[in-house]
Amino acid sequence: MWSEKHRPTTLDVMVGNREGREKLAKWLKSWKRGAKAALLVGPPGTGKTTCVHLTAARFGMQLVELNASDTRTKEKLGRRLGQVLSSSNLFGTRSLVFLDEVDGLAGRADYGAVEFIKDAVKKSENPVVMAANDPDADEVRKLASVTSKIEFVKPDAGEVQAFLAAVAGAEGLDADGASLERMAKLANGDLRSAINLLQSGGSHEKDEEVTAAQALNAFFSAMDGKAALVALRSYPGQPREKIRDLFNGILKSRIHEERKAAALDVLSRADVLMGRIMRGQDWRLLRYLDPMLASELWTSLGDGGVSYVMDGVPWLLQLRIWNDSKKLKEIGALAGRRLGISQRGFLVEDMPYFLLLARDAPFREGVIKSLDLEETFVPFLAKEATRARAPS
Repeated sequence: MWSEKHRPTTLDVMVGNREGREKLAKWLKSWKRGAKAALLVGPPGTGKTTCVHLTAARFGMQLVELNASDTRTKEKLGRRLGQVLSSSNLFGTRSLVFLDEVDGLAGRADYGAVEFIKDAVKKSENPVVMAANDPDADEVRKLASVTSKIEFVKPDAGEVQAFLAAVAGAEGLDADGASLERMAKLANGDLRSAINLLQSGGSHEKDEEVTAAQALNAFFSAMDGKAALVALRSYPGQPREKIRDLFNGILKSRIHEERKAAALDVLSRADVLMGRIMRGQDWRLLRYLDPMLASELWTSLGDGGVSYVMDGVPWLLQLRIWNDSKKLKEIGALAGRRLGISQRGFLVEDMPYFLLLARDAPFREGVIKSLDLEETFVPFLAKEATRARAPS
C-alpha cells in the first residue's frame, strides 16, 4: 500500500505541525533532570506518535514506548518503567520514554498511576514525552504541573495536496491539480486516507461515519474489482475484524456451496497471512491483504447474493453499547485486550454471554478484580445482567 510505502522516515518530510515538531526537538535538546515532560495533544492521525519516533531517531536515542491506557496502576507502571526511568541504557546514553494515550487513564480508579507519573517525571534520569487525544481529559489536567503542552493539529488541505503531488510524482502518476485538491479536501487532514484516495483513483470519499456493514456490503455489491478494493479500504475496524466479518457474511449467505467453499478458501489464506503478520510484527505485509481480497474473494463470489448484517447482539444491547454505556465499552476494551481480540469483537460476539454469566455474584467479583475495575462496576454489572438476553 502506498500509505506504508510513503510513510515519513525523517522529521523534515512530515506533513504539517512544523511548529510542534520544532518545539519537541527543542525541548529534548535542552532537557535536564527534573525538567517537565513534553505532552503532545491533538486529534488522532495528526502525527504525534510518528513525530516521537522520528525525533528519537534524529537524536540517536533508544525509544521506550508504553501505552498508558494499558498500564493504569502504580504497580504496573513501576514494573514496566522503573528501571528505564532511573538509569541509562547499556551504552551509557539516555533513552526517550514515551507514554502514549495518557488520557486513557480515565474511566476507573488509577490506583496511584497519575501520582506515580508525576513523581517519575521529577526524578527520571531520562526525558519523558506523553501523548493524548483529548486535551480536556481529567488526567491531562492532573498532569499539567509536570508537563509542557505541545499542540498538534490536522494539516490543512494545501499541505495535504502538496504531499499528494509528491507521491503522485514518485509513483509516475499523472494527476491534475483539481483532482489532488478534491482528494485533499475529502481526506479532512487524514494523510492515510488521502494516499488511499490517490491510489484508488479518488473514487471513494472519506466518510468518518461509515460502518462495518456499509463497507462490507459495498464490497459484496461492487461492480468491479476496483470498487471492491475501495470498499474494503473504507472498513473502519482492524484487519482481523474485517476477515471475521467477511467470513460471517459469507457463511450465512445462500450462495452455491462451490462458490462458498471457494470464498472461504480465500479467507483461510487471508487469515494465514494475518497470522504471519502478527507473529513477525511485519506490518508491511498488510499492503497485500486488501488487493488479495478484492481480486480473489470478490471474483469467487460471482454475481452477488451475499450481505452482512451485525445481528449477533440483541438490538437493545446494541443501543446501550454504541450510544449509552461508557462502562460497557470499557469492559469490552479491557476484556478484549485480555483475550487478544478487539473491543468491537468482544462487544459484538461475547458481551451477551458475558452479561448472562455476570448474573452470578462470584463471577462479577472475579471480573472486577481481574480487570482492575472500580467498585462502581459491581452494581452496574448486576443491573446489566438482569436485563441480559441470549442472542437469538
